[in-house]
Amino acid sequence: MLLTGIHLMRGGEVQAHLPTLLEYVDAPAYLPELIAAKAEQEHGTADVDHARVAADIERLHGVLDEAQTASVLPDAPSAYDALDAFVVRTRLAG
Repeated sequence: MLLTGIHLMRGGEVQAHLPTLLEYVDAPAYLPELIAAKAEQEHGTADVDHARVAADIERLHGVLDEAQTASVLPDAPSAYDALDAFVVRTRLAG
């Protein structure tokens, strides 16, 4: 989630595919292995250094905060009225 948020704040694009995000964010070197372990055991455990992971999560939160500060994205959604009109049209057409 942190990598997705960093990428979104920097470029305005939602990218949830972690292997792709590794190309754009300075992530810890062990992350590809962790992603592979997650894919193999979706709800199992991974053999990782939990203290190191916690420290990296803290660092990535800082990177996310910096990306948010530098982001050109609006503070609030700007398409609410258009979405509302679309929903009303769709409901009336059905």
